Amino acid sequence: MRNKLLIMLFAFFMIPLFSSPQEPIFIDGILIQGYDVAGLNDLQVKKKLSPFIEEILSQNILLISPDKKQVWITSYHEMGLEIALDKAIAEGLIKGNKGFFLKRWWNKLKIKREKHDIPLELEINYEIAVEEILKLTNSLVKDPQDARITINSENKVIIISDISGIGIDMESVLRQLEIALKLQGPLSVVIKTKEIKAKIIADDIRKMNVETLLGQFTTWFNPQKKNRSQNIKMAAQALDEFLLPPGEEFSFNKIVGPRTKEAGYNDAPIILNNQFVEGIGGGVCQVSSTLYNVLLRANLFVTERHPHSLPIRYVPKGMDAAVVYGLKDLKFINNTQGYIFFKTYVGQGTLTMKIFGAIQEDNQVEIISIVEKTFMPETIFKNKPDLLIGQIIVEQQGNQGYIVRVERIVRDNKNNILVQEILSRDYYPPVNKVILTAKH
Repeated sequence: MRNKLLIMLFAFFMIPLFSSPQEPIFIDGILIQGYDVAGLNDLQVKKKLSPFIEEILSQNILLISPDKKQVWITSYHEMGLEIALDKAIAEGLIKGNKGFFLKRWWNKLKIKREKHDIPLELEINYEIAVEEILKLTNSLVKDPQDARITINSENKVIIISDISGIGIDMESVLRQLEIALKLQGPLSVVIKTKEIKAKIIADDIRKMNVETLLGQFTTWFNPQKKNRSQNIKMAAQALDEFLLPPGEEFSFNKIVGPRTKEAGYNDAPIILNNQFVEGIGGGVCQVSSTLYNVLLRANLFVTERHPHSLPIRYVPKGMDAAVVYGLKDLKFINNTQGYIFFKTYVGQGTLTMKIFGAIQEDNQVEIISIVEKTFMPETIFKNKPDLLIGQIIVEQQGNQGYIVRVERIVRDNKNNILVQEILSRDYYPPVNKVILTAKH
């Protein structure tokens, strides 16, 4: 009899140790939020509690405006609230299923007798919560406005003051939400707002010393050429209201960027191999050439500039500035005591560029273009057998060539010459006239 009792005790304690089930199940006496889950595995528990969880997450959350006049309604789920069911399941499965077999046996007896209810907890997905709060309360938000420079019709520099904005005090709102969390019943949270300061204030603008007009220049174009006009407009807009700090170098290509189809530029005439052909971004050189003329008159130090291979009509000879992205650029140094502010105006066939900066000495700047030498083109005849006798076709119009010297003369207010300097000496090669004809 005694041996039988020992065998039974051995089987009671040892067999469960070596023959545990394939997956753990909840022991008798374990509850989750009052729900009896004894004998169930984790998937079965999730299925059993699913209706309860869905009901909780469908409850309302009320967001109330600071003046209590507006209410936005959302749900626990939309606000990013989540029930930590996996955490509760993990805690419940440990009870009676982990540890030395005697301890497991004792825990099972104790839990079966006393019960162990594991409460469910609400957690916040803060990223979702912030997104939902901002979406619902967007009408309360007001973006700040930076102080800025504007120019009136008389070329006077005017500083528009900054305006603070209104934002959601998200830290306060989320703290209220954390405190109010509960499984049963709707929640209400009062939205708090805060002042949002502008990044650039009026004092920042004043310290830039943008005080007066330094130089301006206007060129004309044919507005009927839509593609070229659009290219001019895009490049000019890229420069509009650009601020260059003192001592820094300006790069036209860096500010305007690549002239590509993807950037919105069109095909229009460009100069290639001494001829006008269609190319992406045709017309942008008129913007760079207009700017170059402003820089010359503002007495600024130009560090890179390239002439075209042909004279162009919209600026005097020697005063053009060809740009090709990655190859030819227009650059200058801001050698003044303040920022330089660009202003561009594109009208119906006109391009005006102005730059403003710190007040300089009251000097007069004159730019002179001098043709030092002119080269006449040759006329070349080419045989074209399929033409009739006496028939001719002008394949290429010829152009004169030039050597052009550009000088800058700076005078004081008494007309005394302070500086007379040669800025450039450019060579525009002649382009031969080509005529197709049939031999006699």
